Amino acid sequence: MLVRDYTELDFRAVCRIYIDAKRDELQFESGEFEITPLDQDAVILAAFKESTVVVFEDSEVLGFAAVHDNQLRALFVRRDARGIGVGQALLDAAFSMNAAGLVLNVAKSNIGARKFYLRNGFLAVGEADRTYHDKTITYIQMKFASLNANVWQQPTD
Repeated sequence: MLVRDYTELDFRAVCRIYIDAKRDELQFESGEFEITPLDQDAVILAAFKESTVVVFEDSEVLGFAAVHDNQLRALFVRRDARGIGVGQALLDAAFSMNAAGLVLNVAKSNIGARKFYLRNGFLAVGEADRTYHDKTITYIQMKFASLNANVWQQPTD
């Protein structure tokens, strides 16, 4: 098991992980979402390509993280690989890419992801609405405070 730099050979696996994880990310939003695959979403694909991307591999790619400047743009783990440390390893790698700290946006309805980031020293600093396929999603803006901050914010609905 290792976290390594992304290569073009990983793209198909990353696309599969993205579509399933994006569905899971938005599962608690009202209404149904048609998820555009990464390779067909020009805006998301451009953001992906300008990011530094790492993958977690254990004989196959189980997850990936994308960072641009100090923003964690993506951290997606294959559904069957969640809860075994893949996300933590990817977040640790993202931290190592940016010593100044990270910021991120997480769907307000995605309580599991919000708790994960809170446990890792992130604090909610605001909210922003974004549109995905003509549906508004509220995102919590989070900023890394400190692993030693000893602050825990209860996720609210």
